[in-house]
This record gives sequence, C-alpha cells and structure tokens, in this order.
Amino acid sequence: MTSMAITKAIITAAGYGTRFLPATKNVPKELLPVINTPTIHYIVQDCIKAGIKDIIIVTRFGNHSVEDYFDTTPALESYLESKGKVKEAEAIHEIYSSANFIFIRQDPDLPYGNASPLYSAKSLIQKDESFIYAWGDDIILGENAGIQEIIEDYKNEYADVILNCTKVGEDQITKLGIVKFKNNESTQIEQIIEKPTLEQAPSDIASVSPYLFNAKIFDYLDPLTVEPGKEFMIQNAIDALCKDGIVKANVTKGTWLTTGDPLNYLKATVEIALSRDDLRDEFINYLKTKI
Repeated sequence: MTSMAITKAIITAAGYGTRFLPATKNVPKELLPVINTPTIHYIVQDCIKAGIKDIIIVTRFGNHSVEDYFDTTPALESYLESKGKVKEAEAIHEIYSSANFIFIRQDPDLPYGNASPLYSAKSLIQKDESFIYAWGDDIILGENAGIQEIIEDYKNEYADVILNCTKVGEDQITKLGIVKFKNNESTQIEQIIEKPTLEQAPSDIASVSPYLFNAKIFDYLDPLTVEPGKEFMIQNAIDALCKDGIVKANVTKGTWLTTGDPLNYLKATVEIALSRDDLRDEFINYLKTKI
C-alpha cells in the first residue's frame, strides 16, 4: 500500500483537568502555560512543522477559550505593533495563520474514555486516510521528534498504526501501556499491555502520545460494545489491529513530557527551561542556590 501524505491531526482538549483544580475551573488544562506557551500550543507547533494543514481540536461544552486562543486577535496585534513590538505581533499572528483550525465538540453521549474524542471526529477523516492523534497535554521535546518522526517513518513504510514510544524506568512501567514486540523485533508490535506489574512487563518501551492512525482504526471502535463500568479505549482497537494489520513502534529520539498532573507539569517546565538558550544558564544558577 502506498503511503499518502498526512495532512490532518486530531488533538484532544475535552477533559476537565480535575488534578489542576481550582486553576482549571475557568482555564482548560491544555492552556496552562509551560513557561510562556500553553501545552497544546507545543503540539500544534509540532503538527505545523510536520506539514499538517488541518488541525482538528476536540473540545467540550463551555470550553471556548481554546478556540479563542487559536483565533485572530487584531486589537492585540495592532497594540503590539504600535508599541514597536513587531516580533511579538508576528508570533501572535503565526498562532492562527499557519494551519486551518477545526473545532468540534466531543459527543456527550459517548462513554468515558480516550477513544471518545477520536470517535467524535470520525466524520472528518476520509476512507483510507491516515492522520495524527495527540493528547493536548503531552509534549515531545527535541528537534524533529515526535510527530515528525512517526510521519517520516510512515513515509518510508506504510503501517495501519505507528505508536510514538519511549523507553521508561521501573517507576513508570506500571503506570503506562508497555509494548510487546513480535518475535523479538524492535518495530512491529504484538500487543500493548496496560499498566503491567514489573514481572508482567514484556519490555521497557511505553506507548505514549502522539499516534499515527489509518482510518481503519474506526472499524475497531464501537461505543455500543463498551460494557457498563468500562472505558471506551483506543488501546483495545490497537490490540485488534496488532492481530489484523500492521502496528509499529517508533522509539522517539526526543524526551516525552506529560503535563497531566502537577508533579509532571513541574518536571516538564524544568526540562523546557533547560532546553532554552534564553533561560538555561540563569535558571541553572538559580537552581544551584536551592540545592
């Protein structure tokens, strides 16, 4: 099968961010800034760098601020230009002018689970089309890492699913989906084992956001089959495709950062600060005074 160009990405922004209350009472967790950039903006930047043209953001009812963030702001831009802050104005303009943004509401009738934002956007994906699916609070730090990596992998060789993966320590193995490879390979996947014990873990490679899916993923997602008390999960569909199709792992050369809880949010902030030339040296000097 010939690999077609990837032009669409679906990004989730439909959660309540309960671990960040009360901050997320009025501000979606995807807009919480890591230094001076919201977490979802990092993912959008990576999409644009990878050549994505259509960015579909799945939000929940009442979550207008994500839409506003990626909308035009002529008054602010004019103000910045009048003050001679041309670079700042250009940066604001670039936010909404570099891609086509599409906002949809997550279907409130769908079961709870990480497949619900994806399923809500089903009508926007064409038959046989491949696309990116990403959490709005996970960042891959590194040049040409994450989304760009898995798209390049897809260009080289077709797969129904390409998982962005990262090597993790024992403290994370029991919290994530761990990859079991086929016949001791390093790319093709037999199964994802969710939150295994250390004894059960088949490897130290974890599947994390983002994902590359072909539209056939929807053939394995049916909200009507979700049992009471169970979640509507993409992992079940991935496992089915491991048996019926081609599911590959791409172990990222970047650093996976999750901002889904306060401690990891702080870790992500430190990692990104240390990666920035304008902050690193002074920040290191400051940290030395606290150790």
